[in-house]
Amino acid sequence: MLSVFLMHHPLETRHLLNFREIANARSIRKAAVHLNLTTSAVSHSLKRLEEDLGSKLFIRDTRKIELTYAGQRLLAYAEDILKNLTKARYLVKEWSNASHQTLRIGASTAACQYIIPLALRELKESLPSMNIQIIPGNTYELIALLEGNKIDVAIYPSGSFSRQKNKTCIGSDCLQFIVNPMHEWTANSKASIREIESQRIILSGTEDYTFNLIDEYFRSFGASLMPFIEIANEEVIKRLVELDIGIGILPNWIVKKEISNGSLRSFPLGRRTLRRHWVVAHPEKKDLNFNETLFIGICKNVAQNLFSGLSQ
Repeated sequence: MLSVFLMHHPLETRHLLNFREIANARSIRKAAVHLNLTTSAVSHSLKRLEEDLGSKLFIRDTRKIELTYAGQRLLAYAEDILKNLTKARYLVKEWSNASHQTLRIGASTAACQYIIPLALRELKESLPSMNIQIIPGNTYELIALLEGNKIDVAIYPSGSFSRQKNKTCIGSDCLQFIVNPMHEWTANSKASIREIESQRIILSGTEDYTFNLIDEYFRSFGASLMPFIEIANEEVIKRLVELDIGIGILPNWIVKKEISNGSLRSFPLGRRTLRRHWVVAHPEKKDLNFNETLFIGICKNVAQNLFSGLSQ
């Protein structure tokens, strides 16, 4: 029964720490000096560890001390165990402080409407006492706020995505025409870029990064884009299109419900897909803390669920 108990009984951390010091110093006396303990205490600690394990860890003679094979293997485990225990100490301290910190989040309009509410619901479950500030803005405004260290993280759409230390891609979407079911394009089941200049286009704003992305896309086909209405609110854009006031350009995930119930129709912009990559960025010269890392992970799950139509 005793042997079974020992098999399931964790090793004492102080014995492991003393063992590692002896192994590194190759001397019980030197290890005792480094540990600020007596030689007798360190020797007794090693004896207790060897008895606990039922195995010799060192081969000792009058001039030197060497690790046995079992000692060599244990040393590798001890390094990892002690490193993780040290890390746990700092993490617990960070977790304790995390709930009393303020997280400053910059977000585009669409992120504020769709991603942030779901992400914060989950974040507040993990850190209920944490303070949160939401600062809305377009992509260019958010990048400027990051550069000025006015916000901790920012969620916004981008065109191409290259792996950068201060950016995490949380998902991607494709922009499409959104029209009223009675629109002339519905009869032909396709949109026409050649007719874009005669259409009443409703967009989120010409100062926004997405507008530049769309404008560049149409210019590549020899067409110019002139918005009929500019409004930085995707929900309002949907309602205006439903009233047949104009046509919108939005990703399908935002209008999934309306397309499903038949109040809106969607068509590809053209032969080439116009894709956006959503990123969460932080200041380049600042390392992420626990709160920010947790928030980014939650945003990635939320965004991918939204883009794939899994979120309610």
